[in-house]
Formats: sequence, C-alpha cells, structure tokens
Amino acid sequence: MQPPFLTIFKTDGMIKLRKRHFWDWFKLHHHEYLELNKKTKKEAAYWLDELTAHFRAYFKFFEYRLTWQDEQACTLTVSVDGKAVHFKKVDAFVALAPPIPGWEFNSLEDPEPLNLFLEEELENLGMDPEELFFSLEYDDPEQPTIIVYHPLCTEVNNGSFLRLAKRAVYNVLGERSFGTDVGNVEVANLSRAESGSLQKMEALPACIGKIRSSMTVDGNGKLLNM
Repeated sequence: MQPPFLTIFKTDGMIKLRKRHFWDWFKLHHHEYLELNKKTKKEAAYWLDELTAHFRAYFKFFEYRLTWQDEQACTLTVSVDGKAVHFKKVDAFVALAPPIPGWEFNSLEDPEPLNLFLEEELENLGMDPEELFFSLEYDDPEQPTIIVYHPLCTEVNNGSFLRLAKRAVYNVLGERSFGTDVGNVEVANLSRAESGSLQKMEALPACIGKIRSSMTVDGNGKLLNM
C-alpha cells in the first residue's frame, strides 16, 4: 500500500453548471480518482483535467483538494481561498454530495500544521517557523488585525514574508475562521513588537475563539458588545 499523500488542484470557472449535474457525474466516475495512483501519468492527467473542467464549469472561484488516506479512501475538500463572501455557495454545493463508499466531502479547508505548503518559502527566507509570533490589533472588534513577527523580516523580504504569513494564519485557523474572524494580516520585525503582547502562532486559534465567545449580538446579528 502506498503511503497517504495529498495534492491540490486549483480551478477557475467559465460557465454555470447545476450542482446536481456535478455530483451525478462524480458519482459515476469517482472510482477513477480512488485509483488515481495506479494510473499512468497520461491517464491520471486526463481524469484530473476532467475533474478540473467540471469544477470550472460550475463556479470560477472554487478550488479543491484531493487527500488520499489509502487506496480505498479519499477526501474531496472544496474551498474558495478564504473568500468569506463565497462560503455559503461552498456549503450549499457540498451539502448536495451523495454518499459514496470510500469518500468524504468537506466544505472549506480545516486547520492544518502551520508550515503546510510553506516549507520551500520558509527555507528560501531562512526562517524558522518556531520563531513566528503574533499580536492582535482591534481596529475592528469583530475582525482584529493579526500582526505576524519574525526576527528576519526586513523591508527587502516584506512582500514574500507577508504572503507566507497570510498562509500560515490560514493554515492555523482553517479557512472558515480565516475568512470570517480576521480583518487583515500584517508583518513586522520581531524587534518592533511589545513583548507583553507576543504569542506563539499555535495560540492563535484559542485567541480568536475567546474573541468570538465574548461577542453579544442582537436578533438581527448586530454586534452589541465585547
């Protein structure tokens, strides 16, 4: 048995396709994806192109991940790169997925290890993920700004570090929290941080959870107090 692995395929769309049509098609051909590792490169490319085309035809902002637990089990996760305005569309789409043996269907990406898909960027920047810290600023009490610090952050690598920091926050929080609970992500050198406000990145989900639990809203969903 081959070890578990995961692959990401991103899609961008052109025309609308009925949700039911996608799932009818996927139910008919799902076994092709369970057995993708057994196929030749040409065959695998064909079936991946087919899946991409069907996602593309439904909605241009959909992205997806196929994660194989083993040769008989796979997870299909549908996401929109943290764009909260499209979350309901993803939820509605995945809710129509039929039960298929060996398959699990997820709406939006779950929290993951901080450095998932960031190993190369961290190496290029010479950064140790253990030296990543954060603090919160409350310009918007509902969606605080997250400032990510590292001792190697400079004006030269600011842009690259900002992209890395956003993905690290996305990984740690998961897509739904990233899209709904975060106002903005900024970066700075660790020397600019106030020591009393610093926390390790792994503590971020708990901090965001405390903010959510302290909110009071009225019947119309309006924030009353923190």
